[in-house]
Amino acid sequence: MKKSTAALALLLCVTLVAGSHVETQVIDGETIFLVDSVPVDLRGYWREKSTDWINFATNRCDAIAYLTPDSADYQNAQQAVQLYSPPDSNSAKVVQLAGDGEWFWAEITFDKLEPVVLILRRTPNGLQIWNGAVWSGPTHPWRVKSTIEKYLKAKSPAPSHRLLTCMHPSAGVFVNP
Repeated sequence: MKKSTAALALLLCVTLVAGSHVETQVIDGETIFLVDSVPVDLRGYWREKSTDWINFATNRCDAIAYLTPDSADYQNAQQAVQLYSPPDSNSAKVVQLAGDGEWFWAEITFDKLEPVVLILRRTPNGLQIWNGAVWSGPTHPWRVKSTIEKYLKAKSPAPSHRLLTCMHPSAGVFVNP
């Protein structure tokens, strides 16, 4: 058998096998791949990996500061969330908090509410949640980081976007499908 014929036969077999296991579906206006009926967000995966590579290559995230529970900003962030929608928000616990100048990214859990990721801004009155920049709920079937980042970028001003690009939600709180 000629090499070109063998290559064509191999390509045909791979196409038929892939075609019997892979399909696409439009959910929320975006296309997702289904591999044996299991959703796979290839676009979100690629977006996360390419952003991570760019961040690593450019050291863009070096200025991001992860705050600890003993910092005043940590305490202020927790207090801002607790006051946001009482009484359920009274149980807010900061899982992760990072800052980039006047902007902060917080991941919060509650006793009775879904976990949230939100953007805060330092103001003369302390840390305040940026209006509308609050993500809550599941992301399935989409990738966690890219879904939350895309949503929060649409709800927050450009100066906070470097922070969003550099952050990764905790695996124990938000789980990829």
